[in-house]
Amino acid sequence: MKLLKRFRFVIILLPLAIFISFLDKKIISGFLATNQIPDHYLFIGSLIVVISVLIFTVLRFDKNINP
Repeated sequence: MKLLKRFRFVIILLPLAIFISFLDKKIISGFLATNQIPDHYLFIGSLIVVISVLIFTVLRFDKNINP
């Protein structure tokens, strides 16, 4: 349990790193090269969702640590 508390931020950041890697591969393969509006909306929307979830998770952990 102590190990989990020590590396909790790594556990939070690991899914974010996987998402960024997946998104980077999509962009390099030409995801946004078509210049179609729905592709850009999908890109921006997914970034907003992931950042919102990350902020919510960090704030929740911070609230549990400092009640």
